Amino acid sequence: MKHLFSKGNIRFERIFQNPYSCCLILGLLCNLAVETLSRKSVIEMGQYLFQRPFVFLYNSLLIAFTLSAALLVRRRIFVFTLLSFIWIGMGLTNSILLVFRTTPFTAVDLRLIEYAVALLDRYFSVTQLFFIGGLLLLVLAGLLVLFFKMPKQERIIWKKSLIYIVGLFFLIRWLTWVGIQTNVLAKNFGNINQAFRDYGFPYGFSSSLINTGIDKPKDYSEDSMEELLEGVTKRPIVHNSNIYEKPVEESEPPNVIYLQLESFFDPVYVKGVTCSKQPLPTFTMLKEQYTSGFLQVPSVGAGTANTEFEIITGMNLDFFGPGEYPYKTILQETTCESLAYNMKELGYFAHAIHNNEGTFYERNKVFSQLGFDTFTSMEYMRIREVTPIGWAKDEVLIGEIRKALKSTEGKDVIYTISVQGHGSYPTEKLENPEIQVSGFLDQTQNHAFEYYVNEIYEMDLFLHDLTMMLQSYPEKVMLILYGDHLPGFGFEDSDLENGSIYQTEYVIWTNYLLEKQDRDLEAYQLSAYVMKLLGYQNGTLTKYHQLFEGREDYLEGLNLLEYDMLYGDQEVFDGENPYQPTKLQMGTEPVQIFSVYDAKEEDAVLVRGRNFTEYSFVTINGKEVKQEFTNSFQIKVYDVIIKDGDLVEIHQIGKDKQILSSVKKNIKKE
Repeated sequence: MKHLFSKGNIRFERIFQNPYSCCLILGLLCNLAVETLSRKSVIEMGQYLFQRPFVFLYNSLLIAFTLSAALLVRRRIFVFTLLSFIWIGMGLTNSILLVFRTTPFTAVDLRLIEYAVALLDRYFSVTQLFFIGGLLLLVLAGLLVLFFKMPKQERIIWKKSLIYIVGLFFLIRWLTWVGIQTNVLAKNFGNINQAFRDYGFPYGFSSSLINTGIDKPKDYSEDSMEELLEGVTKRPIVHNSNIYEKPVEESEPPNVIYLQLESFFDPVYVKGVTCSKQPLPTFTMLKEQYTSGFLQVPSVGAGTANTEFEIITGMNLDFFGPGEYPYKTILQETTCESLAYNMKELGYFAHAIHNNEGTFYERNKVFSQLGFDTFTSMEYMRIREVTPIGWAKDEVLIGEIRKALKSTEGKDVIYTISVQGHGSYPTEKLENPEIQVSGFLDQTQNHAFEYYVNEIYEMDLFLHDLTMMLQSYPEKVMLILYGDHLPGFGFEDSDLENGSIYQTEYVIWTNYLLEKQDRDLEAYQLSAYVMKLLGYQNGTLTKYHQLFEGREDYLEGLNLLEYDMLYGDQEVFDGENPYQPTKLQMGTEPVQIFSVYDAKEEDAVLVRGRNFTEYSFVTINGKEVKQEFTNSFQIKVYDVIIKDGDLVEIHQIGKDKQILSSVKKNIKKE
């Protein structure tokens, strides 16, 4: 390495003799690499370069600005190299993520990195993980060598460097303003995938890093809110009209169950693809016989929590930062008007159920902020069947929904989130699949889609079994089922018969007579429409959607309400948020310890109770012990001797090692 910097060779010092022009050149080169990786095509990158030269040069300046940090350190060459590697690494990450989920890499993904690490084994083989790990080690080793081998500058020219950095900052600020004013750049992204292609990865990622939450609307004021709220609270709801339906009989309100189906949509909408038999017979029958329509969702290929957020809250995510997950931002700080709070005002008990990890998207914390009373995640279930790639099958949800319905004497609203249809989808050919798929030119993609179709066929069988159970349930039940987003197969609008990758479908099924009233909806309108069918109007956003949908200023008013509720002065609540976080109970039926006593075996102890699962872990006096899960009523502990006063605890611990709940009992030996 040493001879590389000798006078007899082309020296790195010469390349970096003018560090200011070096920033610009490296910014340009990094941008070329990043966009080529993001678009997975040199040709597409070239088209982008010549069709949007302003955007390309603007993004090159953005990268150059970050590289300018090297001007303030003596190890300038190393920092230039390190920052360039980081940008190219982000471009590579974006390229990989676009294969699995369609949506690009955003700053919010950095908040989800712990979950991504936990899911690596479901997206990559052991060999691939080994290769990735080895590659990362090589990169780190290379950077370490460069750190010690690359020369240091004799001195830092502070004044000139600071002038350069500040000048570059204000140039970018001015170009940003010009770009937004001329619509060459956009501040808000309706379609984040298209936005990253139109405005470039550096601008898209930077926007997702800086632009979070809801910007204050220009016309937001006490007077504008008073005028808006007067229209919401004082405008009458007219019964038996197209504005508001006749209420259900107050003496017998139905239980309400939402079922969010992971990556669920009808394959018949994919042009040129055929299935050997109908993959969704139950869902097809339901949407023909009951209220149904297309549902416009905020994401493609991933982003379950954002569809969930829109439906639970009635808020439009378009007003938030690009790629933002409110579960990871504002809902960490505050409560929010929600379906759960609104239904609880009517005497309902609110449950959430999900056959996946309870900490994913931090639902174990967020559901308290959204007003749920219980949350049953996979750590509180006996999951007996999983898919070939390890996701819990949805059949387990039938028993959990039944438990929730029976857990209270009153009526229940249950928000259920499925997981069986989750990717990634294996590219190997299935042996003897129930449904065969043809039509993809790429055989690996054909195999992956065939796997997906067979999984959603099983999900459809689950829908059949669930509706049969609910049909015979002795109380009224309304079931709202829908897909959260399309699977991550890289579909474009032109690939689908319905012409939109952001459309799934919903059905509103009941075990009692309800008139079929088909219509297409935005995800944030669904719950207000359900409340309308039930004859309810609880919640400001519910009333707003029911009354103002279709008006020219509908979205402007919704923007005002969302900002005021979450970021503004909360004029809608007279200045004080009325929603208090709930004391969320994990598990519809909580884990309990009844007794702890010596077993017949030497040094073995039996812990008896109820609702134990494979995720139940025993500690005695705070220390982990060797244990064996026997069944939901018993756990056997080995190599311990118990005595009076010992503290026995059972913790429900997920795969990420976080404790979801604990129950304890002091031993009293007879």
